[in-house]
Amino acid sequence: MSLARPARSHSLVIRLLIAQVVPLAIFAVVVLAVGAWTAQRVVANNADRLLAGALQTIRETVSVANDRITVDVAPWALALLDGPERDAVFYSVREGDRLVTGYPDLPNLPQAQADRPVFADLSVRGVSVRMAQQTLIIPGRNAPVRVSVAQSLDSRRASLRELYRSMLLLPGLLVVLAGLLVWPALQWGLNSLKRLIDDLTRRPSPSADFAPTNVDLAPREFWPVLNAFNHLLARLETSTSGIQRFAADASHQLRTPLSVVSANLEILEGSSRPWTPQERRLIADSRDAVGGMTRLVGQLLSTARADGARISSSADLGRAVRRACQAARERRAFPAGALRLRLPAEPVIVLGAEELITEQILNLIDNAFHHGAPPVIVHVHTTGAVCVWDHGPGVDEATLPHLTDRFFRASSSQASGSGLGLAIVHTLADAQGAQFELYNRGVERTGLVGKIAFQLG
Repeated sequence: MSLARPARSHSLVIRLLIAQVVPLAIFAVVVLAVGAWTAQRVVANNADRLLAGALQTIRETVSVANDRITVDVAPWALALLDGPERDAVFYSVREGDRLVTGYPDLPNLPQAQADRPVFADLSVRGVSVRMAQQTLIIPGRNAPVRVSVAQSLDSRRASLRELYRSMLLLPGLLVVLAGLLVWPALQWGLNSLKRLIDDLTRRPSPSADFAPTNVDLAPREFWPVLNAFNHLLARLETSTSGIQRFAADASHQLRTPLSVVSANLEILEGSSRPWTPQERRLIADSRDAVGGMTRLVGQLLSTARADGARISSSADLGRAVRRACQAARERRAFPAGALRLRLPAEPVIVLGAEELITEQILNLIDNAFHHGAPPVIVHVHTTGAVCVWDHGPGVDEATLPHLTDRFFRASSSQASGSGLGLAIVHTLADAQGAQFELYNRGVERTGLVGKIAFQLG
């Protein structure tokens, strides 16, 4: 019996992987955000210090000559702002509103001070720049002198991009590496669960193997689950054993009174008393009913054995089939050629219990005679398979899957029966690791085939 996979399944490995990687990824994002903010501040402060240094260099060249402000800006004065990005650099020196030298695009900042430079972000000639400005107080001059230096933001942006790449690379590699390492680590940790699954799946099915599961096969965290499972197995074993004992005891206790009733009917029928046709018909009906009940009791006993069956040893398949055919002939008087047996020349040894194999074949033979038509052929193959077929009309294809259900009888069947025979064959086949199938012989050849494929021993 295969278990259907639930519509929504949750993988423990995936959950643990998410629990490990997601917090690490969130932590990496936080670290990146803090790192990006820090990098931006560091780059801005360094660039502002260079801008202030260039501003100071120009301030030192401001002087008064002939009652005029003069500025001697050397070519190297702005070298501090030179870089691989070739930033645009602007400067200006103003006395009041009058431009002394430089670019007229740089405005006066109202908050400019004499003791320290002030900075502002603005646009000059369509270029985004960072500007530093400082006021210079010259004794004897009526208006303050404002020195300004501006630089485009290309170098800052390039430095930030380089830092961002470096910061992204390391945490990204760490998260990926953690995911790659966590996965095999989790698989290694869950290997014990795989051993537990292998131990459970190796148990014979559907045999009632209620042996407790070894908790040492699973991680310690799963012990409470396994202990609860073992407790459930113990309760199931108690319940199943009680049902099996009841079926076996009840069937066994019924055999004796049925035998007595059958013997009394035979004595009554064979007595010298003249019986009317109606009385003889009643006796015959009673004898048939007792015979049917006897077969039902035997099938109930076989069902009880089948529910607890185990593969105990190897068996001679040919000998078990011969015993089944002999038992079938003893049950009823067959016409010549009604039951035919085909055996290979060499013995065929299979896995299974000979007594249970005999019971299976006997049930197939009984089913063939009850619901089919003679001759019934029993063929033993060297591959370990046994085929039993009749020459009746066969079974409707829609009915075939239900023939192994307990107490199922096809609506087209005219024969009496309990509906347990094929169910017993199917249960015993599963218990012995064999495969049982039913199929019609085909369009040209009529009859139903029951095939049991045993494992070679």
